[in-house]
Parts: sequence; C-alpha cells; structure tokens
Amino acid sequence: MEAVRAMSKQSSKKRESNYVTTVRSEACPAIAANIFRRTSQDGHTYLDYEISRSWKTASREGYSTRFYARNRDGIKEVADLASDWIEQNPQAADGLPERSLNGRRRTSENTSPAVE
Repeated sequence: MEAVRAMSKQSSKKRESNYVTTVRSEACPAIAANIFRRTSQDGHTYLDYEISRSWKTASREGYSTRFYARNRDGIKEVADLASDWIEQNPQAADGLPERSLNGRRRTSENTSPAVE
C-alpha cells in the first residue's frame, strides 16, 4: 500500500508563507508543482519547486510525493513547466509580482489570480 500524506490545514495554506504559484500537468491534472521562494543561509533568495500528486478515495483525499510509472509524462511536463516558469520570472525570487505561464499575476501576499 502506498504511503500518503493526508490533506491537512498546512497543505491548504501551501505549507509555507513563501508559496508563489502552482503549475499543473495537462497530461495528468493530478500532478502539479508548487513553486516556492527560499532564502539560503547567506541571504540569497531563489525559487524552487516541489512535485506532488493528488489522490482521492470515497472517504479521503490528499497529496503524495510517490508516483507510478504511468505518471512519467505528467512528471516530465510539470518539471518542464515549473523550470520554464522560474526561468521566465527571475524577479519572483526578490518578492516582486510574478507572471505565471497563463498570463495571470500573483504575489506571495495575495495568491489569487488577477487578470491584466
């Protein structure tokens, strides 16, 4: 049986206040990458991402960092999307408003999309 992380209050808040945005796979919408703003020990800010898979049963739902072989294409797509987003939005590491791949603007203070 697969080990999973149950959905919690923390996951609904994206676990950290330095959450920036989420990108999802079109091939497998259950697979997504959350992009975060981090600070190194020497004070340098940078962006990185975490990939997860959502799951749902009749009585529970949650997220897992474990994947099946059939998830390969979705994982590749999400890794490419997240990497592209980070490369196209270097200002996001400095806490400035970012532009997501779908043209919406997000900030760490307000993660709801605002259409331009």
